[in-house]
Amino acid sequence: MSRPSIAVVLRHYYGISVRQDHTGYQRIRCPLHADSSPSASANVTAGRWACFVCRLSEDAYAVIQRERGCSFAEAKEFAHSAFGGSSQDLSPSLPGESSGSLRNGTRAQQPGRSIRPRIRSRFGNTWS
Repeated sequence: MSRPSIAVVLRHYYGISVRQDHTGYQRIRCPLHADSSPSASANVTAGRWACFVCRLSEDAYAVIQRERGCSFAEAKEFAHSAFGGSSQDLSPSLPGESSGSLRNGTRAQQPGRSIRPRIRSRFGNTWS
């Protein structure tokens, strides 16, 4: 099964409609914090969404992992059952392989945990 569309996953979990425009990007309100104006964008072509306040960038599998609190393999299985495909379409992942969803390479947030925005200096240090 090919990776589920980020548009389908965002609609499934958050009710956000994403359509592809000529640039591939669409500004959206972040579903993880209160927004008075859009602080995130989704790119259907790249298959990712990112919030510029949360400093979070995810693909469809990472959204499923965070929302369900599951592993990458479980997210793939859920995507297969929820969004279709045959069992032959599921490509096996290497042990320990993740979707590479977060910019800093850490695992997806567990449900119920808040995401703290961080400010990065131009030298790469992070302050909370």
